[in-house]
Amino acid sequence: MALLAAAKAGHLDRTERRRALSAAKVMIGRAGRFVGEQALQLHGGMGMTSELAAGWYFKRLTCIDMTWGNTEHHVELYGNLM
Repeated sequence: MALLAAAKAGHLDRTERRRALSAAKVMIGRAGRFVGEQALQLHGGMGMTSELAAGWYFKRLTCIDMTWGNTEHHVELYGNLM
C-alpha cells in the first residue's frame, strides 16, 4: 500500500491521489496496531513497563497512527471519496 500511495502521489487526479494515500494510512494504522497488540500479548504485563522496548514501540505505533488523522478518520475519508 505504501508503494501504491507513493506511485499515486504525483497523479493528476486529486481524488485518486487522496484515495490511495488514505488507503495506505488505514493499512499502516491497522497493521501497526495488530503488531503492537500481539507484542504486548506475548510479553504480558511486562510489555507495558519501561523495562522492555515493546511498550515503547507500541506507544510509538499509536502516535504514528494518530498523526495526520487516525485510522477511523481515513476510513471515513476513503468512503466519502468513493
